[in-house]
This record gives sequence, C-alpha cells and structure tokens, in this order.
Amino acid sequence: MALLSSLLAAIGQIYFLNNRLAGALIVAGVVWVSPWMAATMVLATLAATLLALACKWEPEAWRDGLFGFNAALVGLAFGLFAEHTPFWLLMSALGGGLSAWIYYRLRRQAAIPWYTLPFNLVVLPWLYFMGQRVADEVPQGYNFSLSAIGQVIFLPDTVPAVLICAALLLAGIGMLGWAFVGAMVSSGAALLLLVNPDYINFGLTGYNGVLAAIAMFWHGSRQIWILLAPALAGLMTAVMLKLGLPMLTMPFVLACWLCLAMQKGLCYHRPAHTTNRE
Repeated sequence: MALLSSLLAAIGQIYFLNNRLAGALIVAGVVWVSPWMAATMVLATLAATLLALACKWEPEAWRDGLFGFNAALVGLAFGLFAEHTPFWLLMSALGGGLSAWIYYRLRRQAAIPWYTLPFNLVVLPWLYFMGQRVADEVPQGYNFSLSAIGQVIFLPDTVPAVLICAALLLAGIGMLGWAFVGAMVSSGAALLLLVNPDYINFGLTGYNGVLAAIAMFWHGSRQIWILLAPALAGLMTAVMLKLGLPMLTMPFVLACWLCLAMQKGLCYHRPAHTTNRE
C-alpha cells in the first residue's frame, strides 16, 4: 500500500500536488487517451520508486513521490515519441530509474529546486539525437488554456485536461486559477514573437507557463513573480518553437530559477540533508 501511495504521489507531483487522489485523476486522464502512455508512465514511475526504496533514499521524500515525478514524465515521453514495442517498456523503466538517480544526486549537491531537470536530461538528448523537431502543422480545434494544462503530460485533449483541473482544485482554487493564468501569460508572451497561432491553441506555448505559475505560487512568491515566470517561459518557448526544436520543460525550469535568483538568490551548497519538498 505504501508503494502505491508513493507512486500516485509521484504522478501528482508533476503538478506540485502531493496528493494520491490527484495522482489517480492524472492516471485516469492518461488512460482515457492512451493506455500505452499510461503503461509506460506507470512502469517508469514504479521503477524509480522501487529504486529509491531499495537504496533507502530519503524516506520522507520517497513517501511524497519526489523520486518519481521526473520518471513519470520520462515514461510519458517514451510512450509518445517511441515505438510501441516491449523494448520501449524496458527503456521506460531504465529511463525512469536513471531520472530518479539523477534527481537524488542533484539533491545531494545543492539545496535548490531541481524541478523537472532530470526528465529533460534524460529525454532531450535522445530527441535531438533522433532528429525530432516541432511539427510545422499541429491539430486544430483546441482550447488553448485547457490544452496547455494537458500538454504538461503531452495530452492536450479535453478529458485529461478537465481531470487535471479537478486534481489541481484538490489543492485549492489558487493552484487551478494560477494554472490558467500561467497558460494565458505564457501564450501571450509567445504571441509577441509572432508564434504560429495553431501552436498556441494546441497548448505548446502555454504548458511551461502553467508549470512556472503554479511553481511560483507553490513557493509563496508575490504575484509579480508568479506573472513574470510564465512570461519568461513563454518567451523562451517561442524562441525554441521558431527554431523548430524540442524544449520539453526546460523553459519552465530556467524561468523559475531566474525568478528565484532575482528574488533571493539560488543558494548553491552541500547541505547535510535536503527537505522533502521542492
């Protein structure tokens, strides 16, 4: 039961939600659209969670799912971009475990929020090696704010987005409200650089803003920083889209680091131990 609790918490932590029901809602949303992606996500998260348990990495952080949320994103990425073969089920497990190890090592190096950096370190090099580029044309008929919330887990469809909104609401109206604001601010910033409007409607310009806004809200930052972070993420996203290059969630990571540094400085040091929260 503890293993299942940690696994669901990890999936919820993608959206800064330390809530098992939130994790279950996200799983349901993924299953609705793609059972295959749900399988790779759960397998990667399970591998990361078991590795952290076997290595006895920070039990409290393990219970809160902090060693698994990067793995969940790795599994989702492999489920979307790779072939649907048993080999990629194995790679999802290995990639999930690798992301957990990277996250553990980073936490020991410096007490700063590492967010989804391990996910990016595992998947982005593979995407670039495979020559993956952003498509010139994307599906139409999407609502940009809902699709942005879903695109965090590569699913812009309405049903998973609504389920994710319900998950965010479990943490309070603030989390849900700022998620929508982040999508709008980020997309608006991208629009200033004349990004293809279809990208905006498909959520590609907004999902990093969603994460940036709820991250800064979660940190307890003032409203100016909660607005600035998604704006910066949107500008970074727009540049990458103009170049046709994948960026995953790096704009979110970099934008939040920049805002935190401007607020109070990112303190790089080797702590005796790190907290169980980002």
